[in-house]
Amino acid sequence: MRALSMERGFSIINIKQLRNDIKKWKIKEAINTLSLTKDKIEVLRELLRDKDSTIRGNTLFIIEKMVKEGYLKKEEVEELIDDIIALLKDPNERIALDAIKFLRYILENVELSDKNYNKVMEALMEVVSSGKGVLGEYAAEGLGILGVKISKLVRKIIKLLVSLIKGSKEREVQSAAMTALTEIASKSKDKEIVEEVMDEIMGFLDSEDKYLRERALSAIGRVVTTQRGRISKGLIDRVREKVSLFKSGGLEEKASEVLSALAAAEKESKQEEYRGYKIEQLLDMEKHEVVAEMAKENEEVLERVLEMLSSQDYIRKTDALWVISRIVDFLGPSRAYSILPTLGDLAKSKNPWVRSTAVKTLSNIYFLYPGTKNYIVSLLDLLLKSSDKKAVEAGLELIKEISTHSPTKDLFTAAIILTLKRLGDKDMRLPILRFYALTAENLLYLDRDILEAMFNKLNEIYKDATDEEKKIIISLLDLINTLLKKEEKA
Repeated sequence: MRALSMERGFSIINIKQLRNDIKKWKIKEAINTLSLTKDKIEVLRELLRDKDSTIRGNTLFIIEKMVKEGYLKKEEVEELIDDIIALLKDPNERIALDAIKFLRYILENVELSDKNYNKVMEALMEVVSSGKGVLGEYAAEGLGILGVKISKLVRKIIKLLVSLIKGSKEREVQSAAMTALTEIASKSKDKEIVEEVMDEIMGFLDSEDKYLRERALSAIGRVVTTQRGRISKGLIDRVREKVSLFKSGGLEEKASEVLSALAAAEKESKQEEYRGYKIEQLLDMEKHEVVAEMAKENEEVLERVLEMLSSQDYIRKTDALWVISRIVDFLGPSRAYSILPTLGDLAKSKNPWVRSTAVKTLSNIYFLYPGTKNYIVSLLDLLLKSSDKKAVEAGLELIKEISTHSPTKDLFTAAIILTLKRLGDKDMRLPILRFYALTAENLLYLDRDILEAMFNKLNEIYKDATDEEKKIIISLLDLINTLLKKEEKA
């Protein structure tokens, strides 16, 4: 920052002291200082461009707090839009993510000019199309808000998102774009827009890509449930006819969930039947399914269930886990990301049901939001290196669950590398070998050097393996040998 030249222009504040306060997280002092000058926008603009990432990130937080507390007017926020948008490309991903979150706050709470709405839309669309995992998913939520709020832009946003899904081969791009479409369709108050987006989403049910078909089914189920009062009988019939065709191909369960949602959309809402009951009362009455249905339709119920997941009360925590495991499609990226650490802890539980349910929920979140990959990999590393057999089994189950949605080469390769090292431990050997057998079709995705290492390791442990282990080893060796020979011929 050009401290000297700025001090000439802002004689009543000490820029160096302000910068020091910001760096040391003295937020109250920094805001008090900024409120003393009429030229605070220029000061904030310079701070957002500071070479120190801590200054940039903390300044972003200060600006949001100043907006919330009324220190910055609408016009002043608009003056900072370009610099906030620039932070979406910040080399520090944490700052880029905070900038996206702040833009979301602005979209929800500040009225912008048409010009700036367009700028925000283009910036968020660029992030979605970049395939930057978590950033793209949070940007998708922002586009959803923008599409619902600004009728002038919604059709343009829809068209761009559909084009992205059809034109990109990157899973992260397709996923983020589908998330944005789902957000618009599930929250729009315009019946016409809801039907238009639903028709576009239903078009992906004809895709050759199983991932897109499953994502489309998830989106349709959410929209049908949240928009029960806005979708027409004609749309319900079209969806039912289309979804009823999924009687094979591994999507029967998801299709069945959508058909159940369609049936529920034609009945009275659960909220009416149980109005007046507290969530805790319903859970004590064993009405978990009712709470799940209410959480799909009511944001306040959903937030209460999410709070319960962090409860110190073990029964309430497991109640919440049951409900959340049934409504993953309705969380959205920000809520899904917020519960990852808790789910990771529950995946290490000694209780088999808790462990299995947490693992399946994590798998479903990964399917919807591939940006969770880094978290999932770090969790797998922790689980598969554990000395606790149950933790290792949880890690293997997580990989198996993820593979049922869509084979993921990187994750499966990482799991093989981590588990090959554990085959020397006789206590861990059988669960690992069973995992290899259950996911054998994914060996097709492994590189030759990994297959060879696996072949050699299995040969090495065969001599002191149990009879059950030997049967699995022989079948795996035969398969790997076949794959290696095919590669040689090719």
